[in-house]
Amino acid sequence: MTARKMPGALRIPEILCIILRFLSKSHLSHCASVCKQWSNVSLDIMWHEVDDLRVFFNLLAPVGVKSGREKTKLKSYKTFLVNPEPEDWDRFEKNYCWRVRRLTLESNLGDDDITPLLARVARIRSCQPILPNLTEISYKGLLDSGFDECATLFMHEGVSKACITQSKKVDCRSFLRVIRARMPLLVHLELDIFLVSQNLETVNELVAALPRLHSLAVPTRSDASPVLRALVDPTKLTRFETTYYTETVPLSILSNLNELHVSIHYRSLIASFSSRMSELTIIYVVTDIIESPSDVMALLSAVVQTCPKLYSLFLDVEEDVLLNDEPSRIQMKHLKPALACSTLTEFHLEHPYALALDNNDIEEITSHLKALEVFVLNTCVDETPKPTTSLTLETLLSFARHCPHIREIGLFLHDNVSVSTSKAILAKFPSTSLQNLHRLEVGDSHITNPMAVASFLGEILPLGVEIDYSESCAEWKQVDDLLPIFLEKAIQPRKKVDRLIRELEHQN
Repeated sequence: MTARKMPGALRIPEILCIILRFLSKSHLSHCASVCKQWSNVSLDIMWHEVDDLRVFFNLLAPVGVKSGREKTKLKSYKTFLVNPEPEDWDRFEKNYCWRVRRLTLESNLGDDDITPLLARVARIRSCQPILPNLTEISYKGLLDSGFDECATLFMHEGVSKACITQSKKVDCRSFLRVIRARMPLLVHLELDIFLVSQNLETVNELVAALPRLHSLAVPTRSDASPVLRALVDPTKLTRFETTYYTETVPLSILSNLNELHVSIHYRSLIASFSSRMSELTIIYVVTDIIESPSDVMALLSAVVQTCPKLYSLFLDVEEDVLLNDEPSRIQMKHLKPALACSTLTEFHLEHPYALALDNNDIEEITSHLKALEVFVLNTCVDETPKPTTSLTLETLLSFARHCPHIREIGLFLHDNVSVSTSKAILAKFPSTSLQNLHRLEVGDSHITNPMAVASFLGEILPLGVEIDYSESCAEWKQVDDLLPIFLEKAIQPRKKVDRLIRELEHQN
């Protein structure tokens, strides 16, 4: 179909010709250079990450859906509508395969099976790796469907990071041995597979065959020693994670560890600490019991004494722990050891019971830990009925005073704000407080006056802040709905003040 020229209208080529007449040669040269640079950038970025091979292989040949019966059940699968030939592969390999750096494979992408696609690719591919510049590869839920044979097509020596997630309890030994043979230079290995004895033995063999490992996440039994002692050079390991509960982690052999992610009881972790973990900066602990306040205090003491560079501490608890008849609450005295960790920027503590803290305690914490960026203390509690708390919205003033970089605050609060009290509290806030805050977590905190709370928060929070609350709290939903209105209303005077300041500075 030919496009008609409208009377008095210029076509695109004519417009370009007019523009080009007014451009000098240097301008033209610069424009061409910029266009070439952007062209190269776009080519490099496109297909850098692939998470759907169906779409990617559509560049090789048209991909469509066919249906067939498999044991009386109708099954849909992806296939090439026109089978690609070796010459098609040459074009595809030259133009696209080299671009991919990260690949994610999932066996349960919808209801479509892509095995026929991979079978055809295996038949026509060259002897070179399919994705020669691939560095990261992730397999999710594949090994239970006979998909592992096809998945190994993409493995080669250039891959430095592999993440394997297995959704069923199956024997993975064969697949793990293929990893050892085809990706011997792995730097990062993450195995989220079921705790089967045969698998664990092969995991140790795999770890022993990977001399460059810096990051390791594996399933372990009660003692993590076998897999860690299998490391070719334990001093190279900078990140370690267990995906099952363990009781013993020989940290003394991991002298250069930066990150530790473990499922372990606090007392077991304390016993695992060596005299000095000088490089440890991140600790993430999950426990499946109600840790006593004294054990929380002991762990904080051990962490502060052995980890001088620590900046992130995350203490979590499983959701389904059994509650005691008599709750034992964490008090300020149990958290005091953490105040000596001046490098701490992230502190996250979850516990089934509400903490026995008040606004003065938060003032003490923030005045010592001024580098805080994330501070979350037990926003949701498992107790019924919900206990009262002495922490109020006024405690946000402590973060405004002492923590200029705070990005996230999470507390179990009780509102103490009314029209009469909010003005007195707001008068204490610095004019440029909480400017970096992007999330306020309140969990299932109790409030009775959503309008007053929204009005108060609208005066102190920045635009775009996110309120994170429990779905069961209808009052906080009202606050969330009202807050943008109050934020917009409050921002206008701030803008006027900023404009006046700029004008005065310009005059001076």
